[in-house]
Amino acid sequence: GTIPTLEWAEGENWKPTLSTYGSSFIADCGSPSDFWVPLNCTECTMCCNAQGNCYPQEKTDIQKVNFENYSQFTVVFFACIIGVALVAAILLFFYDKYNNRYLPRESVRDASFVEKDNKRALVAIGSDSSYSFFLGKSWVGWIIALVIAAVQLAMLFIFVEGAEIELWKDSVDVKYTWRCPRDEIECKNTADLNEWGWAAFAFLMATHLLKDIINGSKMILLSSKERQTWNDRIRFFCGGLVLNFVALFTLYVSTIYNKAIATSNTEIVMNSIVILFITDTDEQLYDIFNVIDSSWVARMSG
Repeated sequence: GTIPTLEWAEGENWKPTLSTYGSSFIADCGSPSDFWVPLNCTECTMCCNAQGNCYPQEKTDIQKVNFENYSQFTVVFFACIIGVALVAAILLFFYDKYNNRYLPRESVRDASFVEKDNKRALVAIGSDSSYSFFLGKSWVGWIIALVIAAVQLAMLFIFVEGAEIELWKDSVDVKYTWRCPRDEIECKNTADLNEWGWAAFAFLMATHLLKDIINGSKMILLSSKERQTWNDRIRFFCGGLVLNFVALFTLYVSTIYNKAIATSNTEIVMNSIVILFITDTDEQLYDIFNVIDSSWVARMSG
């Protein structure tokens, strides 16, 4: 059912809610619910579930900037990554072209420099990663690399959906950490997560993702070199974009998911490790391909 809107009229246009008077309203609008159909209470300040655990009903950081939920913001997040990468590649291309304006064309496209760039690209993207297929010329390798990246992003998106603060749904993973005893006038937060837990989280994210972000940026830098052919630019740019895409999305997912469900320092570490494991699947699959047919892998990697 739905709890009616709680407003008191005072004058023609002034309609304060309970919060106007510094009050609060607690209802059984959480999940799991005592009711077959959970209560919908848009103005409740605290929603409790059938176990007596509660969660404050307030806007998330994303909702405060006028996004409906994390899923909607994810689309904008993806667009920003692509946009920044494209702008950076274009600006770096013109910068490189400006620096080489007095050099002969043959000198700019020296084969030895191109060969060094190819080696740097393989080191940056990872010679033990399925993403190295982006450096090859086979469409089969490209399709495999794109499918692997898409599967990684899809698995990460599961955690975005789990982090949604939709208290009436059973499908979300949000933890109800508040207790509102009937014999007390104040609710208490029972979560034990503190700054040490977030410090451990930051350390894990930096040690696992910073390398991919730096290497992805190096790939985009290589794609902007004037000496590269257009085919090589596309290969380097796509490889660098995917590296940054997966790494930055992992950071975003880990942050919002832990903010929603982590209740202790040990939980935030365990959640982070599980999510970070997804970013290693490209290397695990590369090892499987290499065991099956190493010569085929070498051809796919260029």
